Amino acid sequence: MINELIKVIPIREESGDWRMELIIYSFVIFLTLKLVRLEHREFFKRCDKELIKVNNFYSEKLTEANRRLASFGLIALDGSGQGQGGDGCVTANSKAYKRTQRKKTELCKLKMAVGELYLGLVFLQSYQELNYRGFCKITKKYDAKFACEYGLQWRTEKLDTSFIYTERTRCGQMMVRLEVRILLIAHIFFIFILQWLANAHLCVQVWNEPHLEHLKALQLYRGSFLLIEFLFFMGLSMCCWGKSGINQVLIFELDPRQHLSHLHVLEVAGCLAVCWCASVLASLHSSLLSVPQQLHPLFFHSLLLLLLLNPTPTCHSRSRRWLLTWNVLTAAFRPVGFAECWLADQLNSLSPLILKSLDWEKQSKVVPCLIQCFPPWLRFTQCLRCFWDSGRTLHLLNAGKYSTVFLMVTFAGLYNIAKGRRAAPPMEVNAYLYLWAVATCLSVLVTISWDLRMDWGLLQGNGLLKEELVYSREVYYYAAMLADVLLRISWAINILLFLRITSVHLESRTILFQLYFFCRRSMWNLFRLENEHLKNCEQCRAVRDFEFPSRTVNMPEQFLQEKLMDQDELDNTEPNTTRANREEKKKEKRAWEEKVRVQHFSLQRTVVLCSASYSVFTSAVP
Repeated sequence: MINELIKVIPIREESGDWRMELIIYSFVIFLTLKLVRLEHREFFKRCDKELIKVNNFYSEKLTEANRRLASFGLIALDGSGQGQGGDGCVTANSKAYKRTQRKKTELCKLKMAVGELYLGLVFLQSYQELNYRGFCKITKKYDAKFACEYGLQWRTEKLDTSFIYTERTRCGQMMVRLEVRILLIAHIFFIFILQWLANAHLCVQVWNEPHLEHLKALQLYRGSFLLIEFLFFMGLSMCCWGKSGINQVLIFELDPRQHLSHLHVLEVAGCLAVCWCASVLASLHSSLLSVPQQLHPLFFHSLLLLLLLNPTPTCHSRSRRWLLTWNVLTAAFRPVGFAECWLADQLNSLSPLILKSLDWEKQSKVVPCLIQCFPPWLRFTQCLRCFWDSGRTLHLLNAGKYSTVFLMVTFAGLYNIAKGRRAAPPMEVNAYLYLWAVATCLSVLVTISWDLRMDWGLLQGNGLLKEELVYSREVYYYAAMLADVLLRISWAINILLFLRITSVHLESRTILFQLYFFCRRSMWNLFRLENEHLKNCEQCRAVRDFEFPSRTVNMPEQFLQEKLMDQDELDNTEPNTTRANREEKKKEKRAWEEKVRVQHFSLQRTVVLCSASYSVFTSAVP
């Protein structure tokens, strides 16, 4: 503004009269007020534009909540157990019974959908409060800066008459929220101290161990060590997601009121690490114990399996049940979500656990190949299922990426078989080795390009990055891109130098590469969820979506017709049944009706609660 004043103020020529050289104060004041009025208009014009955007989004979400709430009422009415009166009975093979069983499943799904709608209304209220306070603060600062009351006038005329103003109906006192509880912080400091002490003692024992045959038995612990390392990296990744504002609960479609935090995952990893160190120390000092050395790894791995399959409601039972669901294994027979695809991707990194926990040298050469192909096969079937549901050719390209792993494992198995035969010609062995190397290089190139472009969403401009970034510094993205390329290529280099490495060096280098590969998987998780979070932000998606069967406009008439058909079926039951059978069937029918009625009343209370919260929002709308 000062520069503009300097440009328009006329500069007089020098003269002898000093009074002519003085500033023309009235002219300067006129120009200042003129420019300030222009600035006022531009500022409040921008405020009007932002207020219109906020009001449109707020009203759109209210309309969507109204539509979903109306559909919930129709579904609850359709799934009720009322209207089954009469002297007839409901048999297990009747159409009414099958229809009711299907509706009961739909009611359970409806309960979760109502909870998500309520959570969406809580988010909408936070959105309203945040924007209202923002407009108030910026207008108050404007009035204080320019010593005027234009901001107060704009708040009275524009802001207090908009959709997002709800104070006049005392919305804060009437709203009863279905709040998301804050997860309790796990006290894991003592566990980490104990773990580091056990690790230090273990390192000292291994360093001073004179007998190498005792150290060979420790190879059975490599798989479990990689699992514990994976859990530690997962806890750190969850911590980074939370600090960066990535909504991992929505991405994985978890229960927002009851799920694991990063501290819980680190606590589990710390406890398992302490148990692992204790088992390894017991195996090293087996001469002091009455238990043979080979049984200690068996006891520890049995403990891991027992903790996973524990049927009691302890040790994070809900999370274990979520992990043990067969959604990943049945990918070809049901729709696939992001959580199933992500979990199958983690299995691609966890396949060395089984290979390193058991001695496969005495087994068939085919078994390790099948184990290595199993996780890529799961992702391959998931991609085919996604293509079947959506029809996008991008999923076929993703399936082709995982098919390159099949080629790599096949040539690796053929090379191992040819190398194990005594009479195999060297040319055949070298041919399989070169084919293995070529297939590995092809898989690495395809995987690197897919990681950077599709999974992470990079290479889209803005310095080979993307338009919007979640993490604070761009150097994190460049470092991750470089590390991903180097770690992927390291596997190809390991294969090319396979023949020049002795067995001892090969074993140590393989373990080192596996540790690096778990670091790369953790880094991949960080940027993969960031990309998925940005997609949810573009779609303005804050809660889970539940799909229900489409309802026609004349839903009450259709519902009445179905009830009349059920009543006709009950009236046309066999009249020649004995009185005892009729009484027994009546009792079964009453128990069945009471069970469905209790479930329906519970659902109605939830819907009424959600409707009350929604009415509080709409009461403020003029």
